[in-house]
Amino acid sequence: MKKINLIIYGATGSIGGSVLSIVRSNREKFNVQGITCNKNYKKLIKIAEEFNIKKLGINKKIKNSLKKINNYNIFEDMSTFSKMYDNKTDVIIFAISGLAGLDLFQNLCKSGKKIGIANKECIISLGENLSKLAKENSTTIVPLDSEHNSAFHLLNNEHGSFKSITITASGGPFRKLPIKSFNTISVKQALKHPIWKMGKKISIDSATMVNKALEIIEAKYLFNLNDDQIDAIIHPQAIIHAMINYENGISIALLNKPDMRIPISSLFFKFNGYSNKAKPLNLLKYSKLEFYSINNARYPAIKLGREVMKIGGLAPNAFNYLNEILVNYFLKGAIKFTDIIALNEINLEKIFSKNVNIMSPKLNDIKNINSWIDNNLYLRN
Repeated sequence: MKKINLIIYGATGSIGGSVLSIVRSNREKFNVQGITCNKNYKKLIKIAEEFNIKKLGINKKIKNSLKKINNYNIFEDMSTFSKMYDNKTDVIIFAISGLAGLDLFQNLCKSGKKIGIANKECIISLGENLSKLAKENSTTIVPLDSEHNSAFHLLNNEHGSFKSITITASGGPFRKLPIKSFNTISVKQALKHPIWKMGKKISIDSATMVNKALEIIEAKYLFNLNDDQIDAIIHPQAIIHAMINYENGISIALLNKPDMRIPISSLFFKFNGYSNKAKPLNLLKYSKLEFYSINNARYPAIKLGREVMKIGGLAPNAFNYLNEILVNYFLKGAIKFTDIIALNEINLEKIFSKNVNIMSPKLNDIKNINSWIDNNLYLRN
């Protein structure tokens, strides 16, 4: 039986760990050709030794820290990572966070491979160009976020045209915190998600609900939706991840326990072809599934995200890029939690009062606007 040849960009993170868990349980079906990391080179070496991987992609700055690398084919820096896959590669996992891998992702979209992506930022920045690039190069893009992966499955059930898509949000750690207390939210509080254990940036994005705002925009580009065809609601139990709503009044939902191996398995197995030895979902243990509308006063990121989506062009990228910068300022203690969204909105107004919003931006347009933001960022004193 032919093995699935696999490249994992971002192998040492949580998504990479989930992919490797599937590989570990099905070793006869996989050959991991190459893996990359940003800083955690010790873990990268351990993974390479466990799975006999010869191609390693690393940050150029840490090459001198690596020992015992004579047996590996080293790819220094992200500019060379696109050389890691070859004609034999079947599936590429793109789990590099943020916009650092935007150039690489654009190159991968031209590869003609099946790409499992867990990076909403790059999807949003490429916008409508993503589907165009993928279609022109026969590249298949499979979203790995649980919400979009659920919608991906549901849209493949051949029920015909649909009315809209609804994705869910847990509500993060501050769903019940009085809004008057938001000004005093600490970094430690914001990093404590009630369900998921995630990296710092994505944890803050979940707390502000920027994560969901980005996912709304992401869904528009992934599934070629109109602005009014995508909605989000609060669902604290995180059992239902997405629903497809039809004109006849029927909605179809996908339910599963929070487990990233489930959406990732769709890259390698038929819908019911993957078994992770988990017990069937017992709804008797979830006797109260709750659903709430999103309060814009509590989560202003959603309203701002929808406005940005409606504007289009460079605006979604600017919204996303500003968020990356502002989250880092918050993590350093330089701004308040509530400043993350407030300053994003202020800077967006400043950006497009000084710059033309290019409606079909190319990569250089994205880089130019991001560079302008770096040089003209407004922060409160």
